[in-house]
Amino acid sequence: MIVTRTPFRLPLGGGSTDLPAYYEAYGGFVFSVAVNLYMYVGLNRPPIDNRIRVKYSASEEVETVEELKHNSARAALERTGLREMVEISSMADVPDGTGLGSSGSYLVGLLNALHAFRGDNLSQTQLAEEAFSVAADDLKLPDGKQDFYLAACGNFCVLRITPKGAVDVHIPPISLSTQQAFEARTLLFYTGVRRSSVDILRSQETALKAKQTGAIELKHGIKRLGEEILAAFVTGDLDRFGRLMDEHWRLKKQMSEKMSSDRFDEVYAAARQAGALGGKILGAGGGGFFLAYCQEGAQAAVRSVFAGYGMREIEYRVDGGGTQVIVNRPRSVNTI
Repeated sequence: MIVTRTPFRLPLGGGSTDLPAYYEAYGGFVFSVAVNLYMYVGLNRPPIDNRIRVKYSASEEVETVEELKHNSARAALERTGLREMVEISSMADVPDGTGLGSSGSYLVGLLNALHAFRGDNLSQTQLAEEAFSVAADDLKLPDGKQDFYLAACGNFCVLRITPKGAVDVHIPPISLSTQQAFEARTLLFYTGVRRSSVDILRSQETALKAKQTGAIELKHGIKRLGEEILAAFVTGDLDRFGRLMDEHWRLKKQMSEKMSSDRFDEVYAAARQAGALGGKILGAGGGGFFLAYCQEGAQAAVRSVFAGYGMREIEYRVDGGGTQVIVNRPRSVNTI
């Protein structure tokens, strides 16, 4: 039995400049943080037959890899060459379609488990790049690199992406006091709305490939703000981060009419009135989680606003480890 634990992530700045349609022309920049909300993937080899079993929100039992309906599991098994006598199960602290990069965390966690079974010694960045390749090349998804690298590497993480797709991974010098202030003042709320990011990402991809000036300029602005947000964290000026996040959200909403809604705009305005300096819906937008940065002392008032709209707060801390194998125990080991 092998079990992996892989974190989800909160994007802080530069999000969506990690899409190939953008970075292949201009280079990408992302600043994000992994948190202690996790995807767990279990891998077992039942000896009774050669079938493949995959358990998630549904349960599949098939004779061949090609029959699997779970696209990520099928592609990961094909990549790693494990084609029979395997059972895969997954659990997560939050559901998919909520903007925390769950599909990326699943794929990284599954590949980590499969390579652990094979005895391969892959680095975190190798896992991230393989997961991105599975999503982009094998499954033809409009994904960027952020989710896979944050899931693999953890921590506060800066990604600088060259036009050729090479990724420089850097852990920025953020003090413990700044991290603790970030955890205390930046609140995370579940909107109760789940959605697929694929349509929103494909529309952005189409606009960028068509060289639409407005779409490109928006991405340039997002990248500039990402660099400024990183500088605010390094200097410990988190109130500046809050104000920049407000600017970021205003830019982000221009990318798609599906990014927000009248209800979310109403919630955000009320939170700002209560003392939030900035906020945004995470991921591709349209639902999932709302992140709000509060002035010190305003947390209770901001919490009350979101609670009034029926949105549950989710506590979190920064994850420093990235994807990890937390159980690796062959059946042959004596358990007594």
